[in-house]
Amino acid sequence: MEAPMWGVGTIRSQLRESIDSLYRLCEVPEAPTKNPINPEPDETRRLTFLQEKDIASNLAFLSATSDDNLKIMAVCVEEHKNGEGITIRIASNSGDLLAVKDGFVNVGGILEQAARRGNSEIEDIETLFRQVVVLDMDRILSRLRSRHSKSTKQPFIMQLHNAISDKSFKTTVNLTNGIGDLKVLFTKLENIPNVKADIGLAHSLIRDILTQAYQLISPTDLSLLLKDLKMDPTLKTHLANTLGKISRYYSAASFLIGAARNKKCRVFHTVIIETFQIDVPPSLQKGYIKVHAEIQLLFFYELNPHLPRPRIICSSKSACYLCNLFFSLHGVFHIRRSHGRIYDKWILPDWLSIPEPRRAELGVLATRLDAALKAKIQEGCDKHKNPIESVLSIPRPWTPSTILTASSLSSTSTIRPHPPLRLEGSLDGALSQLSSMPPTPPRTPPAHTPYISEAADRVEFPTTTTHSLTITPAQLPYSQFITATTPPLLLLLDNPRLTLDFDFRLASPCRLVLTQVDDVTAPVVDGEFRTVDIEDIPIEAEMQVSRLRGSGKEVKFQLRDGGKGGVCVAVIWGRL
Repeated sequence: MEAPMWGVGTIRSQLRESIDSLYRLCEVPEAPTKNPINPEPDETRRLTFLQEKDIASNLAFLSATSDDNLKIMAVCVEEHKNGEGITIRIASNSGDLLAVKDGFVNVGGILEQAARRGNSEIEDIETLFRQVVVLDMDRILSRLRSRHSKSTKQPFIMQLHNAISDKSFKTTVNLTNGIGDLKVLFTKLENIPNVKADIGLAHSLIRDILTQAYQLISPTDLSLLLKDLKMDPTLKTHLANTLGKISRYYSAASFLIGAARNKKCRVFHTVIIETFQIDVPPSLQKGYIKVHAEIQLLFFYELNPHLPRPRIICSSKSACYLCNLFFSLHGVFHIRRSHGRIYDKWILPDWLSIPEPRRAELGVLATRLDAALKAKIQEGCDKHKNPIESVLSIPRPWTPSTILTASSLSSTSTIRPHPPLRLEGSLDGALSQLSSMPPTPPRTPPAHTPYISEAADRVEFPTTTTHSLTITPAQLPYSQFITATTPPLLLLLDNPRLTLDFDFRLASPCRLVLTQVDDVTAPVVDGEFRTVDIEDIPIEAEMQVSRLRGSGKEVKFQLRDGGKGGVCVAVIWGRL
């Protein structure tokens, strides 16, 4: 007679039957979801919840080293109790982890060196970027659809080149030249007879391709340019998604170095790499069942309750329906998102020798999981199309940075994350970047904001001029009629020390009004402005700033920084 899972409640075969039944009913029981973030302050940790989440997310992306896209990795970051070290734990749903661990040991050493700040930041970034290319070469070649990978599909760069060659595509000289340069680099890579025999040249060309892709154009702007092109919609999604992924290798290296070098956070002074793998008993192997990577890390901490627990477990792809459901029932760890698909070979490792105090609760959780599946079967499923399982997460700089979007189609403004060194285009309105001034003295702002270090690398949308208009607090209040041809506007504030960068390329006709708040105790003007404290702007999630009741076609809000004053922003449509 089969024993209950962990001695309590449901049995394994009963849970397997429920999984099989739901799988037969619908392979995608729910649409892709992003799990909400509700972090609680924890003074015992050096990393904030969002910092831990971003570090784990970037490491999980880099951990996907194999050209087998069915090999899913999971990563978590465990802080040491002394606050001056971390253990990076890695798991996989299949395969050996030795090569991944060796590569991550090198990554950890580079991050430790960066924490000592013996080199310049750019030197540290380049060192880590080189190691990333060595570690992830097989996966990068697969993403590029190189002939040196297993892919038999048309290479990504050739697809991108063909797309911009379409007569209806509104390209620019910089974009055309940039993709042309990518094609030349990729051709050189493809012409190498054997990349393993000429590994130095292969690594060099891959680094150049990834850097060129990073500087080329943001995935959002590419999606915008492809929007009206007469081509397969799935190809449009593929081009933007793949561009984001190959761009992320450089941005992930840059982010991790920025985190390691942060003087206020010393957790990278010691970096330990550990792997964990749950072996499936021989009696179950014939069924091809798998313990998913996220589940393996969850159960590592069930087996080791004495260790400090991380708050987030990140995988190299979105979590499946069953992982997401079990994590939500378990309630201890956060996972970012789920693609909603169910896998019929999924299993919980109830053969593990879990410490006695936890066995009963895990048995109850297995019973609740089985009950939730039965309820879903009885409820029925809406039909959902097959989801994209690997979703691009926009990487962000270590220092606080946001984008502020004023929608031309609604009465809502959105404050959302800003990727490092790159200006994301908004699909529906005026766009601006709000960021803390650097600790070093600010330099003279450039004529226009480049994607990386050189203005020539930026894709220019048609405007009447490419020069920004720079204004200072002495010129406030400021009012201007805005159209899509209005030149960019750069506002420099010294109380607080912030820059506000507006790009109006996609704005519908409106009026922008800026006024300064010198004293935080000053009342909200006429009660018309919502107040947003800069410190409260979430780094990861979007913040919606809706219009006040009865305010018509207006969005008005104050950006304040504690007692340092701030700025009032008003975007007005229709009454210009």
